[in-house]
Amino acid sequence: MERGRVVLFSAPCGFGKTTLATRLLAGRRVYSCSGLEPRFDLPRDGEGWDVLLVDDLQELDDSEQQAVCELIRTSQDKRFVLLTRGATPGWLMPFQFTGLMTQIQTKTLFFDRENTAQLLERLGTTRIGTELEAVQEVAQGYPLGTAILARLLAEGKPLDDMLVERARQALFYHLEEAVFRRYAQPYRQLMMGLSLFERFDLELARIVSGDSQVGEMLARIRRDSNMLLQEEPGVYRFWPLYRQFLLWELEQAYTEEGRRSILQRGGLYYELAEDYESALNCYERSGNHGKISELLVKNAQLHPGLGHYYEMERYYYALPDEEILASPALMQGMSMLCSMNLEFEQSERWYQALGDYAAGGKCSDQACREARVRQAWLDIALPQREVRGTLDFITNAFQLITARGVKMPPFSVTSMMPSVMNGGKDFSDWSKKDDLLYATMRRPVEAVLGRDGVGLAECAVAESKYEKGEDVSGWMLALMSRLNDIQRRGTPDMEFAVVGLLARTQTDAGRGEDAKNTIETLRDRFLEDGNQRFLPNIEAMLCRISLRLGRMDQVTAWYREKAPRNPQRVRVMWRYQYLTQAMAEIALEREGDALLTLAPLRIYCQDCRRHLDSIQIHMLSAIAYQRLDMEQWREELDLALDEAWEYRFIRPVANYGVAVLPLLKQCRWDGSGEFLQKVTRAARTQAVYYPDFMRPGRSLREPLTAAEQQVLRLLCADKSNGEIGEILGIRLPTVKSHVSHILQKLGVKRRGEVKRAAEQYRLL
Repeated sequence: MERGRVVLFSAPCGFGKTTLATRLLAGRRVYSCSGLEPRFDLPRDGEGWDVLLVDDLQELDDSEQQAVCELIRTSQDKRFVLLTRGATPGWLMPFQFTGLMTQIQTKTLFFDRENTAQLLERLGTTRIGTELEAVQEVAQGYPLGTAILARLLAEGKPLDDMLVERARQALFYHLEEAVFRRYAQPYRQLMMGLSLFERFDLELARIVSGDSQVGEMLARIRRDSNMLLQEEPGVYRFWPLYRQFLLWELEQAYTEEGRRSILQRGGLYYELAEDYESALNCYERSGNHGKISELLVKNAQLHPGLGHYYEMERYYYALPDEEILASPALMQGMSMLCSMNLEFEQSERWYQALGDYAAGGKCSDQACREARVRQAWLDIALPQREVRGTLDFITNAFQLITARGVKMPPFSVTSMMPSVMNGGKDFSDWSKKDDLLYATMRRPVEAVLGRDGVGLAECAVAESKYEKGEDVSGWMLALMSRLNDIQRRGTPDMEFAVVGLLARTQTDAGRGEDAKNTIETLRDRFLEDGNQRFLPNIEAMLCRISLRLGRMDQVTAWYREKAPRNPQRVRVMWRYQYLTQAMAEIALEREGDALLTLAPLRIYCQDCRRHLDSIQIHMLSAIAYQRLDMEQWREELDLALDEAWEYRFIRPVANYGVAVLPLLKQCRWDGSGEFLQKVTRAARTQAVYYPDFMRPGRSLREPLTAAEQQVLRLLCADKSNGEIGEILGIRLPTVKSHVSHILQKLGVKRRGEVKRAAEQYRLL
């Protein structure tokens, strides 16, 4: 009231808005009215009132809304308290923007532990200590639910399941009369149907309701009640307790068949959106086992880079063996899933079962051919298969395709990684003869892989030479000239590999900003095209570029919000993100965490001969151990150099630049001196380009005071001295003194240098 002339309470039914406002306004001259009254009358300016209290604001029509606005504008000496069950009305926004209106929202009116304890005490409940947590858990801070429970407890009844059910029934009956019954039948049906889904968008609401005007209905519900929440544009959810109520109503209003029908429609929506985890959940809840099997078979025909194995994992493992053994597609899928989970023995069991199926003679010729093709697919795609043998597998598959006219299931050579050499498989062994293999294997590879083979051979050779530290500018020109062809006839996987290689060459040439723009442009294009599956690795690649550029605020944001951070259950398809996470952890001086992140990947890299990943694991471990003053760094560096030397790979070591130079200077590796010199020279070049890459945070000689830390944050937010003084409530000379001390302690001369220095000192 002192800060403005209007206060808006915006909260659902049962949050005590009317009670609270009435108590707070006690002793004032108040004129009260409600949008639910048959005739809505506003007072005249001079009728002996100081405060206008309007309840049920969401019920006002346009003319009544305009009348309230006009009264607020003309009665400048009056105060206004407005209560609504819905969201903040648009017609009140001008008062909020100009500072005339203060809004009190739902979160302010929830009961915390202290409020609940006070209520229990006032009602004479003596068991506050034992029952406080239980009341909080059951009522979820909802004031009306808390009050109902508290009054039942005050009668001396024990807090058991029977009492909770009584409270729930009383609450639901109130919501039914005070909220639910006020809506017309189509609105009730819509809310009940959508309550089966934790979150939903407009398209799901249309499919569930069959009503093209559902957007208008949701807008009305949002306007009239805060029970429907919008967390992001176009995505909704019901307030949890209200969703429980709607499910209770649904149970009474719909038959079992009716509820299943809604879930089936939801499953179809998620299936079309390729959200297979949600689709399977809907089909499981609807009892449609046939659709579950159909989806699992459909997914089993895809390479891990294209499929959704992790999301469907629980459903695959729940299938009975006899059902899997009757389907070549399911045997193929189980072999691949077990391999992805490092269960190689089980993977080989299903692979052998597929071969037995083809050789058993109990199936049709077409089914046998399908089984042989799927086994050939596994020969190429299984992570545990050696790359040396893949040449023979591709040749055999090529002959099978050309002779029998069969079609190979789709591949993803990159497995959503920005690389062909280190994508679905590690092709380091091919790198030793890259020119010869390019000349002899390009045609069979493109024939076997189809769209996935467009541009593959050129990209693989360019990557091979890049890893060896050779000049690949000619290859990159050829690849970029083919990019339109790859986009038109090829796959997004290959486009990501080509653009990823371009970004790496830009980064290594000291053009980190260009690399960042290259990847951000690709990200925007993929978002427009709906290629969401690439986003985690794209964001990880942007984090690596930020590490090179020393932008620790962006690195910290990625680490906090997007890093996998789950070393207990390694997902081999996420290894690019795990390695990025370890880089970020070392840069953030969390070397022990980095070693934990890397540890589960070692077995996978060893069993599946992932040489490029293995070099990175050894390199990152060496840097982490060295910063922890542990001698293990020497062994890790030697292992990295041994593996890199075998394939003549320069980049996997040298690209760590300034982070690896101290180790290279002190190492005792007894391999090729010439190779070590090449690696060191390349690392020095990267150190010049990116002097802050994974650099440990420096320590201030003299720490900042608490006041200086506050001023520093505002300086880094580009606030002027005057704005800083106003925000912190201090005089301008004091601000200038703090700024001067900050510049001195950070060792910089200008305000524009403060943010970069603060990032280097890890002060933000």
